Amino acid sequence: MSLLAIIAITIALMLGFLLFGFPIFLSMGGAGIIGIMMHSGIDGLSLLQTTVYGAVSRFTLVAAPLFILMGEVIFRSGIGADLYKILSWLLRRIPGGLAMATVLACAVFGAMCGISIAAVATIGVIAIPEMLKNGYDKGFAAGAVCAPGALAMLIPPSLLFILYGEVAGVSVGKLFVAGILPGVLLVVLMSAYIILRSLTVPGMHQSDAATPTFHRETVNAFKRVWAPLLLILAVLGSIYFGIATPTESAAIGVAGAYLSACFVYRSLDRKRFGETLEEAALITGKILIVYVGAVIFTQFLNLSRVPETIAGFIAAMDTPPWATMIIIQSMLVLLGMFIDGASMILITTPILLPIVKVMQWDPVWFGVLMIANIEIAVITPPLGLNLYTLSAVSKEIDSEAILLGTFPYVAVMIIGLILLIVFPQISLWLPSMM
Repeated sequence: MSLLAIIAITIALMLGFLLFGFPIFLSMGGAGIIGIMMHSGIDGLSLLQTTVYGAVSRFTLVAAPLFILMGEVIFRSGIGADLYKILSWLLRRIPGGLAMATVLACAVFGAMCGISIAAVATIGVIAIPEMLKNGYDKGFAAGAVCAPGALAMLIPPSLLFILYGEVAGVSVGKLFVAGILPGVLLVVLMSAYIILRSLTVPGMHQSDAATPTFHRETVNAFKRVWAPLLLILAVLGSIYFGIATPTESAAIGVAGAYLSACFVYRSLDRKRFGETLEEAALITGKILIVYVGAVIFTQFLNLSRVPETIAGFIAAMDTPPWATMIIIQSMLVLLGMFIDGASMILITTPILLPIVKVMQWDPVWFGVLMIANIEIAVITPPLGLNLYTLSAVSKEIDSEAILLGTFPYVAVMIIGLILLIVFPQISLWLPSMM
């Protein structure tokens, strides 16, 4: 059987498994095993012993379960409520102040936990009733929660950056730092949209000026919120200044999150402590098994030299870099509608990385673009995890209003993605200063 036929059959098998509803790890791993056997016989499977073990035992990958655990502790501590109280009071006199407070609260909370659906669930439960009480349009309120919740994937510490860094062989610390300014850029663009919409479209909300008052709860929130904010500065600062590796900073983050939850918020009893460990273990297990499936499929791709062949084909076409970038980003947008972010990184990175090298693009910059693209995926159907999360936690807003309210933010995020493509230094300036 020709190599081209083996490649075509293997890829068709993987896509077929996915279409028939097989788990992603089984679709990639099963197709990869069949492809390796067709290419090298059953003896070819012996390569997987060392390949899989070597992939999952890397020191940097230990940061993933630690950051997940840190996020679980923060998710259950009550920090989200404090953030929203403080920000809604500070922004009370700005048009759309409550919606802007929601955007900032999602961004900051996302920087603490790194999980987009956790940010949507935590801030959404608090912010949606408050915005509706003040006359906000339901769709307008929903969009202000769903879209900013996606920023948790871009603003460090980000689980997706860890996965991309491992697959692409790029410094996770540099990726973390590279995501800071793009995250700030998207926050600014979303806030600008909220102000513009509030000023130009009547009936979006009532005046926020008299709503959030400075009372005892706000004072208490100020007294408590310093601890988690200091924790984030410690985690990112230790990476930026070279004091600790991402894995070591993740361990610092877990310890700090537990101390903050126990002694500052006093919200972590024995039951919740067990829940944090259990949920972190479940999420880690799901991600690692998908990672193993991706490693097996990548091994087949490497044996059959698919990435190099694709890269050589693109180089021979002499396509302008900007045209190649548009094709890649369009493909990622479409793929993200059907596959979750972690799986998309694990599937596409081995294929796209040789193209990145041929085009002489910075892999750190390209990683930021991939994550920014995946942010769009989590707020677009049919997968749209953030849409379903908000629908589950908010009974006041129906799915249609959530979808319509979030749709304008897709355009905002696409504008942000274009700016990141046109101006690479937005992503690369901070890493260059490390």
